[in-house]
Amino acid sequence: MNIRTVSLCIIRKDNLILVEEMRDDAVKKTFYRLVGGTVEYGENSKQTVIREVKEEIHADITEPKLLFIIENIFPYLDQVGHEVDFIYGAELVDNSLYFKDEIEGMEGNNPYKAVWKPLEGFLNNQEEKLVPDGLLELLLEQERDFISHVKHIRTT
Repeated sequence: MNIRTVSLCIIRKDNLILVEEMRDDAVKKTFYRLVGGTVEYGENSKQTVIREVKEEIHADITEPKLLFIIENIFPYLDQVGHEVDFIYGAELVDNSLYFKDEIEGMEGNNPYKAVWKPLEGFLNNQEEKLVPDGLLELLLEQERDFISHVKHIRTT
């Protein structure tokens, strides 16, 4: 199996993130992945995330900003999967999409639904998992860092 290069997009709505929902009945677990896909030959990761969001959920995004790079080595069927994931942050240009509970998506010829999920819902959850591995921890750390930079000043 080859190393796969992937670009994924964090799209936030308050404390929720937009994720692709995939059920694996073999392991009785639902996996959630950010919208995005494989980098094509001759394309950089930023071009990929813009193209993939457009292809998958028919939406344009604002200028994406690279937030994380995750090297992910994981079991896949009877083999080992190996991905390098470029994780970008962006916003949807069409604000009406933020008011939908689900957004219809298409991965190749396979339809899926993109749903809004809270990060905390993945903590200690044996039935639902955010992938790639390590992403949840990075996002939670990012939120904690943001909160720790908030200062409360009392003037009395």
